[in-house]
Amino acid sequence: MDEENDSPVVNGLVALIAVALVIGLLAAIIAMLGTRLVGLTGDSGASSDGVAAGDSLSLPPLEPTELDSGLLITLAPTQTATTSSSAPLGIGESATPSAAASDSASATPDSKRGILLQASDSTVTTGDDLMLSGTYKGGEGAVLGIWYDYGQGWQAFNLSTNVYGGVFQAFVSTYKTGTVQWQVRDPETDTRSNIVTVHYED
Repeated sequence: MDEENDSPVVNGLVALIAVALVIGLLAAIIAMLGTRLVGLTGDSGASSDGVAAGDSLSLPPLEPTELDSGLLITLAPTQTATTSSSAPLGIGESATPSAAASDSASATPDSKRGILLQASDSTVTTGDDLMLSGTYKGGEGAVLGIWYDYGQGWQAFNLSTNVYGGVFQAFVSTYKTGTVQWQVRDPETDTRSNIVTVHYED
């Protein structure tokens, strides 16, 4: 009598377990099919974008950029002074000549790289500014030294000028009286300009 009453319960439990197994199996099959459709399976060892599993992205090594040494920048003409933009010579001042001061004072400009010098005035009051200007053929970007001679040999003036666009200019002054000769020189090539003579008076 008990066995007849229990068999429907046992049969019901077995049926539920069978249905659960079938549903789980169907769910597993659907999940596998879904992952295959979207390309997320690991069978091929690569992802959908072709990158193998375990691969990593890396940047190429950085290399320094070489600058073109052939490009040069030339600044506008400026006056480069060691003391001031208009450097006067004091009365009785004795500037120390450099080694090049012993060279001939009558040197003429180079025919191929000529420096042509001119003064704004031939007679100047002591202490007033005198403009020295000119052209330098083939001397673009050169820094020219200014030289003077007031009867005691050539000496370097404490001022220099830059060549820009083939031209240059500088302002000089002195408190000496009498005749002073001026000249500009390119220390890189030892090219010298013509000599200009200026008379200074009180």
